[in-house]
Amino acid sequence: MKRIVVTGSKGGTGQSIVSVLSEAGYDVVGIDLLAPEPFGESDYIQLDLRDATGVNDALAGADGVIHFGSPPADCNRGTTEAFGMLAVAGFNVFQAARNVGIKRVAWASSIEVYGDMEKQPQLPVTEESPLAPPGIYGTSKLLLERLALDYARWYGMSIAGFRLSRIIYDTPFGRARLKQIVDDEAIGGDCLWSYIDARDVATACQAWLESDHQGTEVFNLAAANIHQDISGKVLLEKYGYGTVPIDEPESQDQTLFSTRKIREMLGWQAQYDWRTMLKPPSNQE
Repeated sequence: MKRIVVTGSKGGTGQSIVSVLSEAGYDVVGIDLLAPEPFGESDYIQLDLRDATGVNDALAGADGVIHFGSPPADCNRGTTEAFGMLAVAGFNVFQAARNVGIKRVAWASSIEVYGDMEKQPQLPVTEESPLAPPGIYGTSKLLLERLALDYARWYGMSIAGFRLSRIIYDTPFGRARLKQIVDDEAIGGDCLWSYIDARDVATACQAWLESDHQGTEVFNLAAANIHQDISGKVLLEKYGYGTVPIDEPESQDQTLFSTRKIREMLGWQAQYDWRTMLKPPSNQE
């Protein structure tokens, strides 16, 4: 059984990653800022990832690490604090992994590295699309992508960064949030109406850990469709993207945030669809 450390393990996505890996037979150790349960958790470490020595100790003996221990945005934080929680924490994880001999790392990058979608020269967005992060959050993620490239080159590590679309959670709050963005089309425009279930994020991380691909990669991560019943082309024209050229989609609800690379390279497929998530439980129908 392989031992995997998951940072951000008490966050929405982190919980899904821990659950999916545990069900797959991995020995999972979680790291987060939050206090452990009242009677303790043998598989959990409360730790601030800005503590380099603590991170080094926490990763010792692990076979892989999944780094999702960063805030989802830089809102309500000063620039220095945001940079520390994003770039410094990420560096500490990469460096600690190198120090203790971990070769495979998966981590959370962001769709924000692409910047304003209205300024993209072509849709769908691919991993080769221009990068123009709008603030310290996206820039920190981009810095870590570059750092991952160098760590792979310097130390023979294999590191995958996932440029995440809007993450949806299978919880009452998550389904309520999903319903909100489905009911109000305009909300989803910043992510091109793309989304990804946290459980699908988990299986993507697992696919990387179990693959034999070497070096570093970045992958867009989204469901195969958009979270609306009308076509992406109609939405683009309706919300001010009408001048952006778009390749002919295979279906009218095909995502505008291309995931072809991860599907072809790792054989990964998203399993969770927004329509199914919004259906009431069978005992309420």
